[in-house]
Amino acid sequence: MRQGFFALLTADPLRGALRPVEARLLEEARGEALFLVPYPLRDLAEAWRLAYRSLGLKRGRVLYLRRREEAFDPEIAQAVAASPLVLLAAEGLPEFLDLIRGSLLLQALLEVHRQGGGVVALGEAAGLLGEAAFYSLEGEVRAALGLALLRGLVFLPRVEERGRFLALSRLVADNPDLVGLGLLENTALRLLKGLGEVWVGGVTLVDAGGAEYTGRGVKGLKVDVLSAGERFPLPAL
Repeated sequence: MRQGFFALLTADPLRGALRPVEARLLEEARGEALFLVPYPLRDLAEAWRLAYRSLGLKRGRVLYLRRREEAFDPEIAQAVAASPLVLLAAEGLPEFLDLIRGSLLLQALLEVHRQGGGVVALGEAAGLLGEAAFYSLEGEVRAALGLALLRGLVFLPRVEERGRFLALSRLVADNPDLVGLGLLENTALRLLKGLGEVWVGGVTLVDAGGAEYTGRGVKGLKVDVLSAGERFPLPAL
């Protein structure tokens, strides 16, 4: 049985920055994928589906959610669980979290992984998979409880932007049982059992064991800057 995985792609599929990675994922899934998005992204997801045809997509479906009740629909959950590759995207992260947290749909995503499939988060949705999720509000980076599909981890896309690395460092320093991963734009990261692989781009790994948040900053952080081709150990997924 093929080993299930999670992946994070911090690029818009329409821009083509990660086309080789996307083609590889589609090949591994034998050309079948399901796009799972909130209703406002339905048209964009349809555009992604059409763009992926040139990368090997043979059977693609867009499933969009309007209401929280749909996340508890057994038929919708079954459709997600049966897909070998689920591509997850979102805007308005707190609202999307409220839409699917604790639902049958969330359990279906875990089932995709258990059955050897892949769950891929696109763009800002990459920040949803860990135990905390970052979002912008009134010019500040805030954090809420994430989907916790990946225990012991927290993710922050576009970590290179002003204030975002500090936000990640502070959260990890306050929660030293978490490992923080900051992803640059146009990065592809795959997470297998106990192993992270940087396929494209760059990842900043933040470990706060022994660190402290002073109120003005964080002292004692361990920070690794990883580039394409590098692997690193992770908590067991």
